[in-house]
Amino acid sequence: MNRETTNDERFLEALDDLYIEGILAASPEELKAELLAIGEDPDTLVAIADAAFERAHAACVADTYPAPTAAAPAASASEGGIDPFAVRADGGLRGVARSFGCNLNFLGRLKDRLIRVEDLSAGFLARLAEALGTGADELARFLAGPARVPVAARFKADGKPEAVGKQSLAEAIESSGLSDEQKRHLASL
Repeated sequence: MNRETTNDERFLEALDDLYIEGILAASPEELKAELLAIGEDPDTLVAIADAAFERAHAACVADTYPAPTAAAPAASASEGGIDPFAVRADGGLRGVARSFGCNLNFLGRLKDRLIRVEDLSAGFLARLAEALGTGADELARFLAGPARVPVAARFKADGKPEAVGKQSLAEAIESSGLSDEQKRHLASL
């Protein structure tokens, strides 16, 4: 059953979007200062947000990829094999990003297979595989699969979200909001 949203509901949605845009546009220092100014502990909020994200991601994965039955075949190579980025108990994706030397935006592009695997050196793949706790060959097979629709694109879409084309490693490094140190590190792999 579809119902039309009221002006108040549209206003609240627009206000939510504006608030979220403000958070995304703020630097980490600005966010921390704002949280401290209102009496919140940034580390506690980060832990709460990480836990909420992990729960939401696990729910999306469970809905998108139901548990296989005994008759279901193993993950196909065309789908990229088993997801080495699947929900992790050991610090989550934030821990992987920290260990690999990148930010969550760049790691998300890798996770969604938005970077061409042929641009990734053997050293890059080996280092990322180490951070993920998987093998470099398995990781390369996964990354060679088709691009996926990023999780963020699945919400509030006017039409059906579609995966975009893959980009080069250099383009991803330049457009992912990485620090200069992270850019140098990733380019050196």
